[in-house]
Amino acid sequence: MGKRFALAILLVFGFSFLVAVDVRATDEKEACKLFESFRAEWMKKLTQHGMYGPEKISFEEIKGQKKVVARYSELGEFKEARVKKTDTKGCPFVGILSYEEKVCESEGTSRNEAAKGPFACGTRTVTEVFRFANGKWVY
Repeated sequence: MGKRFALAILLVFGFSFLVAVDVRATDEKEACKLFESFRAEWMKKLTQHGMYGPEKISFEEIKGQKKVVARYSELGEFKEARVKKTDTKGCPFVGILSYEEKVCESEGTSRNEAAKGPFACGTRTVTEVFRFANGKWVY
């Protein structure tokens, strides 16, 4: 009887844990709160480890022309973050994050000339979609 009782206890606790995880995964208010923290951390990681800044310059040689384009990006302002409910049990929510990215370009006949500038900059909006799985936001 001791083994059956222990097995029954394990099953009850195991089932309770699964229910608790599922409740958390379907609570939209909690998912929104967690996405706000995730968003702040994601933007921090982009700032620290992203491919941004003039030191991350790239070059594109235009074939058939004696022209080189120097290009780099700057991380801009956060624009919007929102959470949408889905019909999928394994991913009950998706998070949509939008932020600005400034792209700067300069042209020249060589890499050195293009890198000297002047750089003309334009802004574009970047939108990323993240999924909520197993009770947390996933990159």
